[in-house]
Amino acid sequence: MPETVKLTTEKMKHDLVGMVGSDNVAVGSVERERQYQLQAPLVVFPDEERKVEQILGWASENHVQIAPQGGGTKDAYGHPDDGADVILSLRNMSGVTQHSVGDLTVTVLPGTTLSELQQALGKEGQFLPLDPAWGEQSTLGGIISANASGPKRAMYGSARDYLIASRICYPDGTLIRTGAKVVKNVAGYDMNKLLIGSMGTLGVFTELTFKIRPIPVYAGALAIHSTDLLKLRRLQEMLLDSQLEPSAVEWVNSRLGSRLFGVAVKGPLLLISFEDVERSVQFQLNWLLNACDSLGVTVREQISGYEETQVVLSGLREHLPNSNDIPDDKLVVSVKLLSMLAEVPAVYEVAQNAADERGLPLDFHGGLYTGISRATVQADFGQQREVLEWLHTVESFLGVLNGRSVIEVAPRNIKMKLNVWGAEAEDWKLMRGIKHKIDPKRILNPGRFVGGI
Repeated sequence: MPETVKLTTEKMKHDLVGMVGSDNVAVGSVERERQYQLQAPLVVFPDEERKVEQILGWASENHVQIAPQGGGTKDAYGHPDDGADVILSLRNMSGVTQHSVGDLTVTVLPGTTLSELQQALGKEGQFLPLDPAWGEQSTLGGIISANASGPKRAMYGSARDYLIASRICYPDGTLIRTGAKVVKNVAGYDMNKLLIGSMGTLGVFTELTFKIRPIPVYAGALAIHSTDLLKLRRLQEMLLDSQLEPSAVEWVNSRLGSRLFGVAVKGPLLLISFEDVERSVQFQLNWLLNACDSLGVTVREQISGYEETQVVLSGLREHLPNSNDIPDDKLVVSVKLLSMLAEVPAVYEVAQNAADERGLPLDFHGGLYTGISRATVQADFGQQREVLEWLHTVESFLGVLNGRSVIEVAPRNIKMKLNVWGAEAEDWKLMRGIKHKIDPKRILNPGRFVGGI
């Protein structure tokens, strides 16, 4: 079989200009290694589905490796790619194409940001119950590809609960449709779930349809503090044993908590929010206030009103690193830690103590109803050894708990030395088989996902 001749950058640019026009092709920045952002010699900006099909079909024929990109906020996620030839930016494919208010469904293009969608839905008193970080920049295509979520996952679930239909362009340019634009649909295997969280390694979303919900009438939250961690653990146990339905329950360390509320806090906070009709929210807040009194813990802040509660939760989400804004000369490591619900306080203690011992500033919050914690340290590259020691300590502890750690953000040159997805799992072999079946030429994001997929 003859060896494939690699296209030159000039030839690739010429071909892409012929497909999308000169205004929609840009020369990428490759003169120096970017630590947190995607890099490629060329960037292409299709503005319609047909052009995505054409680009991927051309890439497959010529063995051109493609890195899909939305808003760029998650460029640092996953393994560094194997050297993409072209970044496929979907930012010019944005907008709501269909909103069925009565059926509670909405269809959008993949480059639509979460904030744009929420503003459009808000005019009809509706919203999409996903709350990942940086909603003003994060696109729906990127959110779904990364299966990103935020603190309100405790109540509303994840992207897998809301994506009901999509149009996807396979690596060879073939367009497929999955699901149906109706809320109740049980016919056949739900292909959406295969693509959600696949990090753009199996296909490129060109259209997404979600089921949506009415905006809650009311919301409220409490920030609860105690230097006695056993009391906060006991409050978590009481919550889990109760009939309460909080929208978010987060264990927040003192550094992040102090920044959220503008006052110095010694020790962790529990941030607990509720969303429902006002009577229900007030009942649950009163139950929680009585529980705090019985345990002798302090309510540091009480937040009332839907908008006011969202502001606090937004501040909690957006401490996470945004790949667009991290300077290349800063060492930023952000880790997603997955554990049993009851183990989140122990994960916090290990992460905090390991950071304190090495003089590293730590932001930490952990979902007491989700088992998902996020820990972020920021330092100078001169502290690389301390950061790697901290990381090893936290990962080792998760291993003892039979949990899992995923390094979401780290400099490219450090990620090259690490297994960012953690220890190999039993399902990786299956996922490699799916990747080989759908993308045998390794056109889309090669090497970025688990097990080198």
